Amino acid sequence: MTKRPNEANERLKRRFLDYRKHARQLSEKSLDREIAALERFDVWNGRKDFAQFHIEQAMGFRAHLEQAKGATGKPLGKSTARAILATLREFVLWLSQQDGFRSRIKAADADYFKLSRRDEAEARAAPARPAPSINQAKRALAMMPSKSPRDLRDRAVFALLCLTGIRVAALVSLRIKHVDLAEKSVTQNPREVATKLGKSIDTFFAKGFDEAEAALGTWIAHLDEVELYGPDDPLFPATALATIANTGFKADGFERRPWTTTEPVRKIINQAFSAANLPVFGPHAFRHMLARHAAKTCSSVAELVATSQNLGHTDVLTTLRNYGQISRERQRALITGESEDDVLEGR
Repeated sequence: MTKRPNEANERLKRRFLDYRKHARQLSEKSLDREIAALERFDVWNGRKDFAQFHIEQAMGFRAHLEQAKGATGKPLGKSTARAILATLREFVLWLSQQDGFRSRIKAADADYFKLSRRDEAEARAAPARPAPSINQAKRALAMMPSKSPRDLRDRAVFALLCLTGIRVAALVSLRIKHVDLAEKSVTQNPREVATKLGKSIDTFFAKGFDEAEAALGTWIAHLDEVELYGPDDPLFPATALATIANTGFKADGFERRPWTTTEPVRKIINQAFSAANLPVFGPHAFRHMLARHAAKTCSSVAELVATSQNLGHTDVLTTLRNYGQISRERQRALITGESEDDVLEGR
């Protein structure tokens, strides 16, 4: 049976999380993960006072994570264990600087919350991420219906992801004024758009997606001429629901507000690929698609840097490491000099 929370420990947790929130400026999502990591250690450690911390506890907890299972019943992934231990390492470092703990806990004690070098390398290895090809994305877009206003909106959502790979949280917070069709750009102002880490991002349309540009233009024209929306209105308004006696609700136009969650976008994208008899991908897959296409076709370092900036990365290595993986077949073709088509056909 789990022991009741230790009040002294709970006070320290709150102080640490306040520090992480206000001094380190972590997001609420990151703080939630850190709360869970601290609680996991506290429970495993029998709620003993943190003031009694010893490096043997760190080593024991690390061994415990190697055998621990996640919510699905499968062993914890190395990246998950790494994230948990990273929180405990930061906590012990912080604790070693607090009054009453300096003589008991050394900063070096935090190092015992590290994975082995082998496990660290495995945790850092970027897993293969499924992503559509350019032609698959074009096919899915071409097969999306365009009869109703909702169809036009949904096509524009898919189109904007093809053109920019914008993060879904930013997409749902866009206003009409943020898109410039003439310049072929999207201005992600962090004061108005939910960008990651509050970055200011200037994104330009990827070339070769004429159909996507047309779909986006058609939707914006509809908002202007039919819905009578202005520049400060949402680019992708939520669906309005009307009540029907004894039957529930039905879609009835739009509400002049953005979606409150990203789930509608995920559903739109999933259904578009499914309707085209293609593997189902999520919104984030478009970022991988554009990065991999750039890695394959860019003829200069400058083009790669431009693609990285377009995705909102401050370091081109982030783009290449996390998004620019190439397939085994392309790796073989590049190294051996064989054509990629021959490799794919098994010649």
